[in-house]
Amino acid sequence: YVTGDISTSLALSKLNSGTTFFAGPYLDGSGVSNVTTQIGTHAYLPCKVKQLGNKSVSWVRVRDDHILTVDRMTFIADERFQSFYVESSGVWTLQIKYVQARDAGIYECQVSTEPKISARVHLHVVGEYGHRFSFHDTYG
Repeated sequence: YVTGDISTSLALSKLNSGTTFFAGPYLDGSGVSNVTTQIGTHAYLPCKVKQLGNKSVSWVRVRDDHILTVDRMTFIADERFQSFYVESSGVWTLQIKYVQARDAGIYECQVSTEPKISARVHLHVVGEYGHRFSFHDTYG
C-alpha cells in the first residue's frame, strides 16, 4: 500500500516482511530546517534527495514564488545564487553569495514529482553585532 504525506510523498511502501522502501524520489529529512549566516558571508541551504532518477530539483524563494534554480541552471539575474549537487551525498545545495539582509526568509527545495515533494529552509541573517534580520525588517 502507499502511505505518507505530500511533503515526503511518492510511494512509501511496505513489503510483507515489514521492510519499508521508497519507490521513487524522497527527501531525507523533513520539516523546516534553519540556516543562520552573517551579512556579507555565503549561505549554503541543503536539500537531501534520494532516488532522484530523471526528476529535477528546483529552489524557490517563497516570499515571491521566484524560481531561482532548476537542477544546476540559474533562473534569476542575481549572480549570487547558484545550485550545486554532490552526488556521493545526494545533497542539492543553494548557495547565496555575499548574503544581504533582504535574503532572509524561507526557501523551498522542490522535486518535480506528481504530486511535488518539497522541503523548506529558513535563512536567518544576522548583522555584525548579532542583530537578526527578517523578511519584515526589510519589506515591512
